[in-house]
Amino acid sequence: MEKDKILLTLVDKVKKDEAASKAQAEAQKCEIKDLQKQLARAKEERTLEETKRELSDFMVSKLESKVKELRTSQRKCYVKSVECVNKIKSSFASVGAFSSEENFSRGNPEGPLEWISHEAEAFEEILNSRGDICAFSGARGIASVLEKKGCGHVKFLAQSEATLSSEDVKDPSAEASVVGGKFFTDIWNDGGRGMAQEIIQRSEKGIHDARKVAEAAERSTEPERQLGTN
Repeated sequence: MEKDKILLTLVDKVKKDEAASKAQAEAQKCEIKDLQKQLARAKEERTLEETKRELSDFMVSKLESKVKELRTSQRKCYVKSVECVNKIKSSFASVGAFSSEENFSRGNPEGPLEWISHEAEAFEEILNSRGDICAFSGARGIASVLEKKGCGHVKFLAQSEATLSSEDVKDPSAEASVVGGKFFTDIWNDGGRGMAQEIIQRSEKGIHDARKVAEAAERSTEPERQLGTN
């Protein structure tokens, strides 16, 4: 589906941006810590006058300017990562998928990047689930059409002893391909896709609600586990 391709392209781009942003954020974090340690050591080991003699005003200004620059870059990285978070949430919502709750500290880009990484891992599961539901909806739709047109094979195939295999759909005839095309244009494009979307949304909501219940139960038992370990 076109939306799936667009969403997959977006997540691939987000993954690349995430990797670059995370590496940049980590490097900036280390550099800020190193610079702060240098300044702290200088202030602790010497008096203010001694520090001024050993470090020129230019070097002190340069170090402080570098710290400010890195902090500004870190803030920009955070803003950009939050924009990516919002894009993913919007894209997921547009196809009926739920995203995880945001739980990261403001100003720290590591939180949004970890959130993006987690959601990217769930993307394959979302696509597989959507594909399975669409396949089921299409197969059921074809069977329903044939049944309403008086085809007796539907009831036969519904019997428990009747079996189907992937071999049955290989090398379809020209007539079967024509029927598949008619189903796509006359049914799938004219309400069928929307019906499948409703099934997907109900399924996603059921999974989301069940996960919420499980998380609430996990939180309620956490104090008991902590007491048991003390």
